[in-house]
Amino acid sequence: MNIGLVILAVYIAVLLGIALYASKKDKKNIKDFATGGGLGIFILTLTFSATYHSAYAFMGAGGFAYKNGIAWWCNGLWTVLPGVLFWVWGRRFWYLGKRYGYLSVSDYASDVYQSKTVGILVTLITMIFTIPYVAIQAIGCSYIFQTISGGMLSYTVGALIFFAIMIVLVWLGGMKGVAITDAAQGVFMFAGLLGGSLWVILANFPSVADAYQAAFSHTPELFTMPGPNGVVTAQDWVSRWIVITFGMMMFPQVTLRFFAGKNLNVMKWSAAFSSIYLTMIYVFTPCVGMIGRLLMPDIAAPDTIFPELLLKYTPAVFAALIISGALAAAMSTGDSQLHATSTMVATDIYKKFVNKKANENTLYNVAKIGVLIIGLASVVFALTRPTALADLLVLSNGGVAVLVPAVIGGLYWKKATHEGAIASIVIGEICMVSMTFIFKVSPLGFSGALCSMLISLIIFVSVSFITKPQAHTSEVISSINSYFAEDKAAEETQNNQGALGNLCTKGG
Repeated sequence: MNIGLVILAVYIAVLLGIALYASKKDKKNIKDFATGGGLGIFILTLTFSATYHSAYAFMGAGGFAYKNGIAWWCNGLWTVLPGVLFWVWGRRFWYLGKRYGYLSVSDYASDVYQSKTVGILVTLITMIFTIPYVAIQAIGCSYIFQTISGGMLSYTVGALIFFAIMIVLVWLGGMKGVAITDAAQGVFMFAGLLGGSLWVILANFPSVADAYQAAFSHTPELFTMPGPNGVVTAQDWVSRWIVITFGMMMFPQVTLRFFAGKNLNVMKWSAAFSSIYLTMIYVFTPCVGMIGRLLMPDIAAPDTIFPELLLKYTPAVFAALIISGALAAAMSTGDSQLHATSTMVATDIYKKFVNKKANENTLYNVAKIGVLIIGLASVVFALTRPTALADLLVLSNGGVAVLVPAVIGGLYWKKATHEGAIASIVIGEICMVSMTFIFKVSPLGFSGALCSMLISLIIFVSVSFITKPQAHTSEVISSINSYFAEDKAAEETQNNQGALGNLCTKGG
């Protein structure tokens, strides 16, 4: 009997049990399906963190360090900043969700610019580029099942198992079910990645420092840029962290969580704790990737270096448990992505363009059908066995990063116009696709995705300056500013009263 498969089967059964529990509280309406009815600090922190990190955490990250070395630490920037942006941007979206009833960023974009075109562009682009990102999770799960079964389960079977589990998880629980299972998986993947990495290191070297020293002696190029393969130049490094940091915050599975916090206090502390979580989880990853060159120099697929080292240097039961953490990383992102995009299908496409009179229950059922369609498309994409996970991550993020100027501009700039938003999105995407797929160019060494993002920003500002803004845009931004000005004033008054009370107490 394959103990690894048994442990994975038990793990999956527990997840399905949690989702079944959550389904008992599901109100079967689109709002509860979308936002979960208001999440607390613990659940929101873990569902955001586990959703942000994907199969890449266990698979692609180690493979990237294996091939390119210390330049992997561009991750250090795309793990700290998300928590900051979750608070800075997220709290404004949270307020708009309460004030105007938005259920998605597309919902917001349509209203703030008074343009259905902007909304549908945001919907279509995020859906299109979410498919390769869901495929990353399917690829990761396929590798996991293939590795832990010793080849008994093929890559294709692994992808199909992933598809089936994701469908059941999202169908059963909606946002609340996804969030609760994400929380459980978030704890598991945190312990698994840190504990498993440290075990592999100490099984071969006296300390982490000795492991790094051995890696340096074997391949010193790993500790310089652009690395042994000349891939990560300074321009490539900057491109990766900017595109991934800002692009990730535009994916629907992340933006949906802007609206899910119970209150602003929850949003604030979830933002702080998620930055800590997202950074700490990778502490030993570059070390594992680099010593992999010594321990398994001829590995066929570098993305599988971490699970392969676990199976080789740790007890079978422990290895299977930790690899289940890798499954958690993939599934916690995959279920969130399918949930978020299916919500967009229901609220941003079906409700606005197919059946404007659709009730809550109808939208709920449409969202469930959307899960099936998008999940199937993602698995089909995964079965084509595309490029390395790290490169696929940059590609999918590049597609949605172009949306940043239009989406975030509507939160802060009263002169932003729908003409500027449409032009920036359309021209930015044309540039991204052209530079990445057609001409395959990197201007001055920077990625096509980053250049397209900058072009999108320039177009957005330029066109907005020469066109007339909608009065509603100014009204929405003014309401945001007024709300947070009042909130800040109330907080300062409370602090002053507290200080005065302490002074009176001491005086007495």
